[in-house]
Amino acid sequence: MKASALILPFARTIAVLAIASPAFALKYAPPQYHIPVDPSIPSWQPGQLTTVPEEEFNIVGADIMDEMAMGWVKLFRQAYPRLSVTLEARSSGSGVPALTAGRAHVSPVGREHMPAELDGFVKKFGYRPLEIKVATGSLTSLGKTATTIVLVSKDNPIKGLTFAQLDAMYTTTRNRGHADIKTWGDVGLTGEWASMPIHLYGLRPPNGIEQFFKNVVCQGGDWKPGIQNVKGQGFTHAFTVASHDMATNKGGLTYALLPNVTPDVKVVPLAEKEGDPFIAPTVDTIYNHTYPLSRYVYIYVNRPPGKPLEPKIKEFLKLVLSREGQEQVAMDGVYMPLLPEVVRQELAKLE
Repeated sequence: MKASALILPFARTIAVLAIASPAFALKYAPPQYHIPVDPSIPSWQPGQLTTVPEEEFNIVGADIMDEMAMGWVKLFRQAYPRLSVTLEARSSGSGVPALTAGRAHVSPVGREHMPAELDGFVKKFGYRPLEIKVATGSLTSLGKTATTIVLVSKDNPIKGLTFAQLDAMYTTTRNRGHADIKTWGDVGLTGEWASMPIHLYGLRPPNGIEQFFKNVVCQGGDWKPGIQNVKGQGFTHAFTVASHDMATNKGGLTYALLPNVTPDVKVVPLAEKEGDPFIAPTVDTIYNHTYPLSRYVYIYVNRPPGKPLEPKIKEFLKLVLSREGQEQVAMDGVYMPLLPEVVRQELAKLE
Protein backbone atom coordinates (compact mmCIF):
# COMPACT_ATOMS: atom_id res chain seq x y z
CA MET A 1 0.00 0.00 0.00
CA LYS A 2 1.33 3.44 -0.87
CA ALA A 3 1.11 6.55 1.24
CA SER A 4 -2.05 8.54 0.68
CA ALA A 5 -2.25 11.24 -1.96
CA LEU A 6 -2.46 13.86 0.77
CA ILE A 7 1.13 13.09 1.68
CA LEU A 8 2.67 13.64 -1.72
CA PRO A 9 2.78 17.46 -1.68
CA PHE A 10 4.78 17.18 1.52
CA ALA A 11 7.13 14.74 -0.18
CA ARG A 12 7.72 17.14 -3.07
CA THR A 13 8.54 20.02 -0.74
CA ILE A 14 10.59 18.08 1.79
CA ALA A 15 13.87 19.72 0.80
CA VAL A 16 12.45 23.16 1.57
CA LEU A 17 11.08 22.02 4.91
CA ALA A 18 14.33 20.33 5.81
CA ILE A 19 16.30 23.51 5.20
CA ALA A 20 14.00 25.43 7.51
CA SER A 21 14.09 22.82 10.30
CA PRO A 22 16.24 23.45 13.39
CA ALA A 23 18.96 20.86 13.96
CA PHE A 24 18.02 19.84 17.49
CA ALA A 25 17.11 16.33 18.63
CA LEU A 26 13.46 16.13 19.61
CA LYS A 27 11.88 14.06 22.37
CA TYR A 28 8.46 15.15 21.11
CA ALA A 29 7.68 16.07 17.54
CA PRO A 30 4.30 17.24 16.21
CA PRO A 31 2.54 14.94 13.72
CA GLN A 32 3.97 15.35 10.23
CA TYR A 33 1.77 13.13 8.11
CA HIS A 34 -1.23 10.83 8.28
CA ILE A 35 -0.52 7.43 6.80
CA PRO A 36 -3.43 5.02 7.28
CA VAL A 37 -2.75 1.50 8.47
CA ASP A 38 -3.08 -1.02 5.66
CA PRO A 39 -6.50 -2.69 6.18
CA SER A 40 -5.04 -6.11 5.35
CA ILE A 41 -3.10 -6.12 8.65
CA PRO A 42 -5.10 -8.44 10.97
CA SER A 43 -6.97 -7.09 13.96
CA TRP A 44 -5.87 -8.10 17.44
CA GLN A 45 -7.87 -10.78 19.21
CA PRO A 46 -6.52 -10.90 22.79
CA GLY A 47 -5.65 -14.43 23.84
CA GLN A 48 -6.19 -15.93 27.26
CA LEU A 49 -3.49 -15.14 29.81
CA THR A 50 -3.17 -16.74 33.21
CA THR A 51 -2.09 -13.98 35.57
CA VAL A 52 -2.28 -13.11 39.23
CA PRO A 53 -3.43 -9.73 40.57
CA GLU A 54 -0.77 -7.04 40.23
CA GLU A 55 1.50 -9.29 38.15
CA GLU A 56 4.02 -7.01 36.48
CA PHE A 57 4.70 -6.41 32.82
CA ASN A 58 7.55 -3.95 32.52
CA ILE A 59 8.46 -1.92 29.43
CA VAL A 60 11.79 -0.09 29.54
CA GLY A 61 13.32 1.79 26.64
CA ALA A 62 13.18 4.75 24.29
CA ASP A 63 11.61 8.00 25.39
CA ILE A 64 11.29 8.98 21.73
CA MET A 65 8.81 6.11 21.23
CA ASP A 66 6.69 6.94 24.25
CA GLU A 67 3.64 8.32 22.39
CA MET A 68 2.87 5.08 20.57
CA ALA A 69 4.13 2.96 23.50
CA MET A 70 1.58 4.63 25.79
CA GLY A 71 -1.11 3.70 23.27
CA TRP A 72 0.02 0.07 23.35
CA VAL A 73 0.05 0.14 27.17
CA LYS A 74 -3.52 1.43 27.31
CA LEU A 75 -4.82 -1.28 24.97
CA PHE A 76 -2.91 -3.98 26.85
CA ARG A 77 -4.23 -2.81 30.22
CA GLN A 78 -7.79 -2.78 28.90
CA ALA A 79 -7.46 -6.37 27.70
CA TYR A 80 -5.69 -7.61 30.85
CA PRO A 81 -6.81 -5.43 33.80
CA ARG A 82 -5.11 -7.69 36.37
CA LEU A 83 -1.68 -6.96 34.91
CA SER A 84 0.37 -4.10 36.33
CA VAL A 85 1.78 -2.69 33.10
CA THR A 86 4.56 -0.14 33.59
CA LEU A 87 6.34 2.06 31.07
CA GLU A 88 9.79 3.48 31.85
CA ALA A 89 10.67 5.72 28.91
CA ARG A 90 14.28 6.80 29.42
CA SER A 91 16.32 6.41 26.24
CA SER A 92 17.08 3.93 23.49
CA GLY A 93 20.31 3.13 25.29
CA SER A 94 18.39 1.95 28.38
CA GLY A 95 16.46 -0.76 26.53
CA VAL A 96 18.81 -3.71 25.97
CA PRO A 97 20.67 -3.13 29.28
CA ALA A 98 17.30 -3.36 31.07
CA LEU A 99 16.71 -6.73 29.40
CA THR A 100 20.20 -7.82 30.44
CA ALA A 101 19.52 -6.79 34.04
CA GLY A 102 16.12 -8.53 34.05
CA ARG A 103 14.22 -5.29 34.69
CA ALA A 104 12.23 -5.35 31.44
CA HIS A 105 9.98 -7.82 29.70
CA VAL A 106 10.14 -5.83 26.45
CA SER A 107 12.40 -2.94 25.42
CA PRO A 108 11.42 -0.41 22.72
CA VAL A 109 14.55 0.95 21.04
CA GLY A 110 14.48 3.77 18.50
CA ARG A 111 17.47 2.43 16.58
CA GLU A 112 19.45 -0.75 16.07
CA HIS A 113 21.24 -1.97 19.19
CA MET A 114 24.76 -0.68 19.75
CA PRO A 115 27.71 -3.11 19.93
CA ALA A 116 28.35 -2.54 23.63
CA GLU A 117 24.68 -3.14 24.47
CA LEU A 118 24.64 -6.39 22.50
CA ASP A 119 27.98 -7.54 23.92
CA GLY A 120 26.70 -7.15 27.49
CA PHE A 121 23.58 -9.19 26.74
CA VAL A 122 25.45 -11.94 24.89
CA LYS A 123 28.10 -12.15 27.59
CA LYS A 124 25.43 -12.81 30.22
CA PHE A 125 23.08 -15.10 28.29
CA GLY A 126 25.13 -16.57 25.45
CA TYR A 127 22.67 -15.57 22.70
CA ARG A 128 21.33 -12.41 21.07
CA PRO A 129 18.05 -10.73 22.04
CA LEU A 130 15.10 -11.24 19.71
CA GLU A 131 14.63 -8.17 17.50
CA ILE A 132 11.12 -7.23 16.33
CA LYS A 133 10.44 -4.38 13.90
CA VAL A 134 7.50 -2.37 15.22
CA ALA A 135 7.42 0.81 13.08
CA THR A 136 9.24 2.66 10.31
CA GLY A 137 11.46 5.56 11.29
CA SER A 138 10.58 9.18 10.64
CA LEU A 139 11.55 11.22 7.61
CA THR A 140 12.89 14.43 9.15
CA SER A 141 12.35 14.58 12.93
CA LEU A 142 15.73 14.72 14.63
CA GLY A 143 15.93 12.22 17.45
CA LYS A 144 13.00 10.26 15.98
CA THR A 145 15.11 7.87 13.87
CA ALA A 146 15.24 10.36 11.01
CA THR A 147 16.16 8.96 7.62
CA THR A 148 19.85 8.72 6.82
CA ILE A 149 20.85 10.50 3.60
CA VAL A 150 24.01 11.37 1.65
CA LEU A 151 24.94 14.99 0.92
CA VAL A 152 27.37 16.55 -1.55
CA SER A 153 28.08 20.10 -2.67
CA LYS A 154 25.19 21.72 -4.52
CA ASP A 155 27.51 22.15 -7.52
CA ASN A 156 28.41 18.45 -7.68
CA PRO A 157 26.91 16.94 -10.88
CA ILE A 158 26.66 13.38 -9.50
CA LYS A 159 23.25 11.83 -10.32
CA GLY A 160 23.35 8.99 -7.81
CA LEU A 161 25.57 6.59 -5.87
CA THR A 162 25.44 2.89 -5.05
CA PHE A 163 26.19 1.27 -1.69
CA ALA A 164 29.30 -0.34 -3.23
CA GLN A 165 30.61 3.06 -4.29
CA LEU A 166 29.98 4.57 -0.86
CA ASP A 167 31.64 1.58 0.79
CA ALA A 168 34.70 2.03 -1.45
CA MET A 169 34.83 5.71 -0.53
CA TYR A 170 34.53 5.24 3.23
CA THR A 171 36.28 1.98 4.12
CA THR A 172 39.59 0.22 3.72
CA THR A 173 37.93 -3.21 3.74
CA ARG A 174 35.56 -2.55 0.78
CA ASN A 175 33.36 -5.49 1.75
CA ARG A 176 31.06 -4.88 -1.23
CA GLY A 177 33.92 -5.65 -3.63
CA HIS A 178 34.30 -2.31 -5.41
CA ALA A 179 37.71 -0.92 -6.33
CA ASP A 180 39.00 1.88 -4.12
CA ILE A 181 37.44 5.29 -4.77
CA LYS A 182 39.41 8.44 -3.96
CA THR A 183 38.36 11.07 -6.53
CA TRP A 184 35.10 12.10 -8.16
CA GLY A 185 36.55 10.91 -11.43
CA ASP A 186 36.51 7.39 -9.96
CA VAL A 187 32.68 7.55 -10.03
CA GLY A 188 32.51 8.92 -13.55
CA LEU A 189 32.65 12.70 -13.18
CA THR A 190 34.64 14.63 -15.77
CA GLY A 191 36.16 18.07 -16.27
CA GLU A 192 37.24 19.87 -13.12
CA TRP A 193 35.66 17.11 -11.01
CA ALA A 194 37.71 14.25 -12.49
CA SER A 195 40.78 14.82 -10.32
CA MET A 196 39.01 16.37 -7.34
CA PRO A 197 39.58 14.34 -4.13
CA ILE A 198 36.49 13.17 -2.26
CA HIS A 199 36.58 14.78 1.18
CA LEU A 200 34.71 12.57 3.64
CA TYR A 201 32.84 13.70 6.74
CA GLY A 202 31.47 11.50 9.51
CA LEU A 203 30.83 11.06 13.22
CA ARG A 204 33.25 9.67 15.76
CA PRO A 205 32.03 6.18 16.78
CA PRO A 206 30.10 4.84 18.49
CA ASN A 207 26.95 6.64 17.39
CA GLY A 208 23.60 5.28 16.21
CA ILE A 209 23.68 7.11 12.86
CA GLU A 210 27.32 6.21 12.24
CA GLN A 211 26.67 2.57 13.18
CA PHE A 212 23.62 2.33 10.91
CA PHE A 213 25.54 3.67 7.91
CA LYS A 214 28.55 1.48 8.68
CA ASN A 215 26.52 -1.71 9.03
CA VAL A 216 24.00 -1.23 6.22
CA VAL A 217 26.12 0.49 3.57
CA CYS A 218 29.61 -0.77 4.45
CA GLN A 219 28.63 -4.19 5.86
CA GLY A 220 30.52 -3.46 9.06
CA GLY A 221 33.79 -2.50 7.33
CA ASP A 222 36.67 -0.50 8.76
CA TRP A 223 36.67 3.27 8.28
CA LYS A 224 39.41 4.86 6.22
CA PRO A 225 41.82 7.17 8.05
CA GLY A 226 41.34 10.85 7.35
CA ILE A 227 37.56 11.05 7.63
CA GLN A 228 36.77 14.44 9.13
CA ASN A 229 34.82 13.76 12.31
CA VAL A 230 32.68 16.88 12.45
CA LYS A 231 31.64 18.46 15.73
CA GLY A 232 28.79 20.74 16.68
CA GLN A 233 26.14 21.36 19.33
CA GLY A 234 25.21 17.68 19.47
CA PHE A 235 25.82 15.12 16.76
CA THR A 236 22.80 16.24 14.74
CA HIS A 237 24.18 19.76 14.45
CA ALA A 238 27.57 18.36 13.43
CA PHE A 239 26.18 17.35 10.06
CA THR A 240 25.02 20.92 9.49
CA VAL A 241 28.61 22.03 10.15
CA ALA A 242 29.70 19.65 7.37
CA SER A 243 27.01 21.04 5.05
CA HIS A 244 28.21 24.60 5.55
CA ASP A 245 31.83 23.51 5.06
CA MET A 246 30.97 22.24 1.58
CA ALA A 247 30.40 25.82 0.46
CA THR A 248 34.18 25.99 0.07
CA ASN A 249 35.13 22.30 0.13
CA LYS A 250 33.24 21.30 -3.02
CA GLY A 251 34.64 17.77 -3.07
CA GLY A 252 32.90 16.93 0.19
CA LEU A 253 30.51 14.07 0.93
CA THR A 254 28.79 13.09 4.16
CA TYR A 255 26.08 10.83 5.48
CA ALA A 256 23.59 13.03 7.34
CA LEU A 257 19.88 13.71 7.98
CA LEU A 258 17.38 15.75 6.01
CA PRO A 259 17.24 18.59 8.57
CA ASN A 260 20.97 19.10 7.91
CA VAL A 261 20.31 20.19 4.31
CA THR A 262 21.48 23.75 3.71
CA PRO A 263 21.64 25.84 0.51
CA ASP A 264 25.27 24.67 0.14
CA VAL A 265 24.44 21.00 -0.43
CA LYS A 266 22.08 18.62 -2.21
CA VAL A 267 20.73 15.15 -1.43
CA VAL A 268 22.13 12.30 -3.53
CA PRO A 269 19.66 9.59 -4.67
CA LEU A 270 20.92 6.12 -3.75
CA ALA A 271 20.75 2.54 -5.04
CA GLU A 272 21.59 -0.52 -2.98
CA LYS A 273 22.97 -2.44 -5.98
CA GLU A 274 24.45 -1.62 -9.37
CA GLY A 275 21.62 -1.45 -11.89
CA ASP A 276 18.94 -0.56 -9.33
CA PRO A 277 17.20 2.79 -9.85
CA PHE A 278 18.50 5.71 -7.81
CA ILE A 279 15.87 6.63 -5.20
CA ALA A 280 15.52 9.90 -3.29
CA PRO A 281 14.10 10.03 0.27
CA THR A 282 10.43 11.10 0.43
CA VAL A 283 7.53 10.14 2.68
CA ASP A 284 6.36 7.63 0.09
CA THR A 285 9.76 5.99 -0.50
CA ILE A 286 10.44 5.77 3.24
CA TYR A 287 7.03 4.27 4.06
CA ASN A 288 7.36 1.72 1.27
CA HIS A 289 11.07 1.13 2.01
CA THR A 290 12.06 1.66 -1.60
CA TYR A 291 14.61 4.23 -0.44
CA PRO A 292 17.50 1.94 0.52
CA LEU A 293 18.38 3.72 3.79
CA SER A 294 14.86 3.59 5.23
CA ARG A 295 14.96 2.69 8.91
CA TYR A 296 12.91 0.79 11.47
CA VAL A 297 12.43 1.09 15.21
CA TYR A 298 12.34 -2.04 17.33
CA ILE A 299 11.26 -3.93 20.40
CA TYR A 300 13.86 -6.28 21.87
CA VAL A 301 13.01 -9.23 24.11
CA ASN A 302 14.97 -11.93 25.90
CA ARG A 303 14.05 -15.21 24.22
CA PRO A 304 16.35 -18.22 24.74
CA PRO A 305 16.85 -20.15 21.50
CA GLY A 306 14.43 -23.02 21.02
CA LYS A 307 12.11 -21.86 23.81
CA PRO A 308 8.66 -20.25 23.41
CA LEU A 309 8.07 -16.67 24.33
CA GLU A 310 6.52 -16.00 27.71
CA PRO A 311 2.75 -15.76 26.96
CA LYS A 312 2.32 -12.15 28.11
CA ILE A 313 5.34 -11.05 26.05
CA LYS A 314 4.02 -12.84 22.98
CA GLU A 315 0.57 -11.32 23.44
CA PHE A 316 1.99 -7.81 23.77
CA LEU A 317 4.01 -8.22 20.58
CA LYS A 318 0.94 -9.55 18.77
CA LEU A 319 -0.88 -6.39 19.85
CA VAL A 320 1.93 -4.14 18.59
CA LEU A 321 1.92 -5.94 15.22
CA SER A 322 -1.86 -5.84 14.87
CA ARG A 323 -4.03 -3.28 13.08
CA GLU A 324 -4.83 -1.68 16.45
CA GLY A 325 -1.16 -1.56 17.43
CA GLN A 326 -0.12 -0.03 14.13
CA GLU A 327 -2.92 2.54 14.46
CA GLN A 328 -1.07 3.82 17.54
CA VAL A 329 1.97 4.29 15.29
CA ALA A 330 -0.15 6.10 12.69
CA MET A 331 -1.64 8.40 15.33
CA ASP A 332 1.89 9.31 16.47
CA GLY A 333 2.27 10.92 13.03
CA VAL A 334 6.07 10.92 13.19
CA TYR A 335 6.91 7.24 12.88
CA MET A 336 5.15 5.30 10.13
CA PRO A 337 3.15 2.05 10.26
CA LEU A 338 4.64 -1.18 8.97
CA LEU A 339 3.82 -2.68 5.60
CA PRO A 340 1.67 -5.86 5.74
CA GLU A 341 4.50 -8.08 4.48
CA VAL A 342 6.78 -6.82 7.27
CA VAL A 343 4.05 -7.51 9.84
CA ARG A 344 3.80 -11.10 8.56
CA GLN A 345 7.57 -11.56 8.79
CA GLU A 346 7.72 -10.23 12.34
CA LEU A 347 4.72 -12.25 13.53
CA ALA A 348 6.45 -15.38 12.26
CA LYS A 349 9.34 -14.66 14.66
CA LEU A 350 6.96 -15.07 17.60
CA GLU A 351 6.27 -18.73 16.91
